[in-house]
Amino acid sequence: MSSHISLRHRLEYALFWVLEGLLRLLSWRAAQALGRAVGSTVYLASGHYRRLVRDNLRRSDLGLSEDQISAVARDCFKHYGSLFLTAVHLLHMKPEEVKRWVHLDGFERWDAAKATGKGFIVMTAHYGNWEAMAMAMAATGRTLAAIGRKLGNPLLETKLLALRSRLGNRVIYKEGGVRESIRELRAGRGTGILMDQDALTRGVFVRFMGQWASTYSSAALLAVKYRVPVLPIFSTPHPDGTFSASVLPPLEIPLTGDLERDAWTATQIMTWSLESQIREDPRWWFWMHNRFKTRPTENYPLPPEPWQAAIQHLAPKPRM
Repeated sequence: MSSHISLRHRLEYALFWVLEGLLRLLSWRAAQALGRAVGSTVYLASGHYRRLVRDNLRRSDLGLSEDQISAVARDCFKHYGSLFLTAVHLLHMKPEEVKRWVHLDGFERWDAAKATGKGFIVMTAHYGNWEAMAMAMAATGRTLAAIGRKLGNPLLETKLLALRSRLGNRVIYKEGGVRESIRELRAGRGTGILMDQDALTRGVFVRFMGQWASTYSSAALLAVKYRVPVLPIFSTPHPDGTFSASVLPPLEIPLTGDLERDAWTATQIMTWSLESQIREDPRWWFWMHNRFKTRPTENYPLPPEPWQAAIQHLAPKPRM
């Protein structure tokens, strides 16, 4: 990515600077309320993203009626409006404030994985408030190195980096991410990965919400190659403005000794873990992303049938 700073970059940064100053005058709950109002406005004003969210919900196997799709879509826009506006507060919150708003559960599993000294994979997604969750973990001394992508605006990237590296967390950029991740694992630390982005032709096809979805397999490859545990962790918002963040039990990934097959299996099981979370409450996932854009082709095929059949018993059940 070019680091050239254009006039557009400067204007975008100036707008953010003004908004940051204004939003800091609001309380956490007031910023959330304003964000929900902004999200509702965007839902009404943006036909493109409204249609994308509704189409994604229809393509999933949640089995929602049109009225339910409309309700989930509206709540999704409200949630992400709230999330984006409260990000300013996370830039300046003290550790005790972060812990006040994000309640942690199941972190004895994190501590057990850390105690092995082998390193571990932290698997999450654009669900709930992943930035607040990572910061709350760091506030308790549970830091990690998260793989991420740089923003197109270098000036705003400095703000995002400041947010993500607060309280001791580290950022690994996708360029050279595998090498850096191996270094973190060998040091016995946790490496974080978001599992819900379209990988174009750089991933593998796995089943997700009733569709084939191209998915990055690098984290799964590290997990099976270095025999490290994979910990799913997700956050959920509550009406009082707080979030709960839970570490789930380590995923059980069957190994055959075939590295390619085992990496695909791990990618599918990790994706199913996310799918199970979304099925609990689909309002909090980022449906604005065109997750099913990349489709199978002759040069980019589906996994072999025997691989799929061997783990079908592990698939989450669609809602009836």
